[in-house]
Amino acid sequence: MILLSNGGTNIQRANGPSDTILVGTVDGVALLVRTERGWTVKHRALQGVFVSAVTALDDGTLFAATRGVGMSRSDDGGITWRWVNKGFEHFEFWSCRAGKLQGRDVVFAGSLPAHLYVSENKGDTWRELPAFRNTKSVSQWTFPPPPRIGHIKDIVLDGDRLLVGVEIGSLQVSTDFGESFVELPVDPNVQECDIHRILVNPARPDRIIIANGIVGMMSSEDGGATWRKIPMPHAANYPDAIVIHPDRPDLLFMSAGVGWPVHWYELGRARGKIFRSPDAGKTWERLLGGLPNGQRALFSALTIECWDGGYGLYAADTDGQVFESLDGGESWTIIADVPPVSKADFYKGLVRDRVKLANVDDIVASATASQRWKDAEKGL
Repeated sequence: MILLSNGGTNIQRANGPSDTILVGTVDGVALLVRTERGWTVKHRALQGVFVSAVTALDDGTLFAATRGVGMSRSDDGGITWRWVNKGFEHFEFWSCRAGKLQGRDVVFAGSLPAHLYVSENKGDTWRELPAFRNTKSVSQWTFPPPPRIGHIKDIVLDGDRLLVGVEIGSLQVSTDFGESFVELPVDPNVQECDIHRILVNPARPDRIIIANGIVGMMSSEDGGATWRKIPMPHAANYPDAIVIHPDRPDLLFMSAGVGWPVHWYELGRARGKIFRSPDAGKTWERLLGGLPNGQRALFSALTIECWDGGYGLYAADTDGQVFESLDGGESWTIIADVPPVSKADFYKGLVRDRVKLANVDDIVASATASQRWKDAEKGL
């Protein structure tokens, strides 16, 4: 099963092209199936709930992270769901990730405010990892829209390493199953550490690539000790969803908007785009075959599914359009329409003929971010 959401699993392996997709949307989950006539929406569940992320254990157990209602689990392929919230003190989740860490089957969930939880029994019970908040930067974690509280945006399981990123404020790594964390020095200014996504690959054990919403793409070649900016492609400022081919560690795909949310809302469009890099971000190529050119919506989810001899790419935007590419991004097809797939309330700010909303439009950023946005306006 392909998993497609803003804050969940987005790099997968399979024996061949999957015939089901689980999409996390602002109105529950949508289960798509491939038929002789193409993809169709087979089932909807968790309607009325904003699903920020979907993930799965190796045995197929599915999890959905929701904003405000906690975590939900499905044991039958996404048809029925039940709430699994025992042990939580927070219930607004922006990210989740299931898999193996140090050989143990685990599910992690990241909340707003930024607290990290783990379950080792398929979500029956959860416990917080308090060491994640034992860092000097914690009092500065924030988020530009109200209520301006930072949240955990991405969680990555990499063998023995656990990497966790906060939007905005921190990137941390643990090698002892979350008993302790080390904060990586992405930038001396905490407000410049805007972690959207984290990429690692076993073939490049010392390389970490991040999508930084304030600065752009960044990378480290020494395990996070030092960082450099990766040049962004022309007319792209705000990277959000990024994936790496698990067997080709230099092959990246990235979705991005032109300018930042303050610009999108003024213009009425994010001009969302998808790019490909064959060399770990040194160069970028915009992908256009079948994708909109200058669209209003933003691509808020991007997933890669790999199998022997090929791979598929899947993207979803804030209008709820789902796209598929089976030729490395050269050509794309719209395969389904579902409810919006969005980070936070982007879908509200990018809807056609919208009204102004205080918790969307009232964005307050750091001084450096505000200056960067003003400078970008000159070239938009």
